[in-house]
Amino acid sequence: MSHPATVNPANRFRDLTKYINTWTNLLGVDVLADKLKFNYRTWTTIFAIANYTAFSFFSIFNNGGDWQVSLKTSLMMGGLFHGLGKFLTCLLKQQAMRRLTFFSRNIYDDYEHRGAAYILTLNSSIDRLLGIMRGIRHGYIATFFMITILPLAMLMYDGTRVTVMQYEIPGLPLDNNLAYWITYLIQLVTIGVAGFGFYAGDLFVLLGLTQILTFADMLQLKIDMLNEELEQKGEKRALKEVGQRIEGEEKRHKLLIDVIKWHQLFTDYCRTVNDLYHDLIATQVLSMAAAVMLSFCIVLISFHLPSAIYFVVSAYSMSVYCILGTKIDYAYDQVYESICNLSWYELSGDQRKLFGLMLRESQNPQNIKLLGIMPLSVTTALQIIKLIYSLSMMMLNRT
Repeated sequence: MSHPATVNPANRFRDLTKYINTWTNLLGVDVLADKLKFNYRTWTTIFAIANYTAFSFFSIFNNGGDWQVSLKTSLMMGGLFHGLGKFLTCLLKQQAMRRLTFFSRNIYDDYEHRGAAYILTLNSSIDRLLGIMRGIRHGYIATFFMITILPLAMLMYDGTRVTVMQYEIPGLPLDNNLAYWITYLIQLVTIGVAGFGFYAGDLFVLLGLTQILTFADMLQLKIDMLNEELEQKGEKRALKEVGQRIEGEEKRHKLLIDVIKWHQLFTDYCRTVNDLYHDLIATQVLSMAAAVMLSFCIVLISFHLPSAIYFVVSAYSMSVYCILGTKIDYAYDQVYESICNLSWYELSGDQRKLFGLMLRESQNPQNIKLLGIMPLSVTTALQIIKLIYSLSMMMLNRT
């Protein structure tokens, strides 16, 4: 995506959401539309999913009972559940995704007029999201390039005929030249749809998740402004006699209420994002974890280059959300520490009661959890990898 000519954060964010929507629209899901309508692109995506599912199950159960062949054929089933989860989320929760996107747009429209500090924060948020998108895009391009080039490279190197996706199409034997190239082209279209789907699905999820970091930064700005006023109150007290009224109480109270309201908005937003995307995130992390284990087992039994490449793809897809989940946990910690560092002792009695309610709520952040149990973090990813290794060793010892 080219960098917008304007530095206006609201316009940049609007352009960014339109850009993200073009990717899902390529797959037939216009997330920002008033009403979702099926078109030929939607049916093409459905056909690609059905095509892979049908031929994969055929190859699994029609190979003469060779369990190793069945294992290799089921290699990309994790990717099937991963892509299917994203596609169904966009279809079934399109209106909720649209509302969440326009809610963020309204925040940008409002706060870009509230001073240079907010403009800087909002622009930094967009730059951060663009950087994440760039990294994910390059990762998907590299991995899917390896998957699609591998069959051609092996065919040219020693004549070995390997398919892009590990299944065969009935009536198209791979030892026939024409049949092999037809199979390659069909699978190339399928893997292309999968690649677009993985990236497009990630973009809207990342858009929602990264705004948690943005809203946390904006809360920090509001707390800093309140703290500055409270510190000035302490300085003025030192210059006045005991019991003398210190001016500016209305402004301090207004800033406190603004902080409390924004923290409530932050909490509600985190809860909304969690409710909207936790099923999709759990599906991606767990299905890719299963794919990592499957490809690892295949490579341990006998080296299989497609499985080794897909191991990298699966590990990459599994870790993306876990890394971002860790950053979100840091944002929650930042919010809690900022509230704790507020000069609360300068507040009045009634104000301290309001502050206490906010502090109590900040101690229970809306963490995103896998299956409602495991927190979305790098620590969880490492625990999953340890479990995968243990299960793989156990399966290898039983073969």
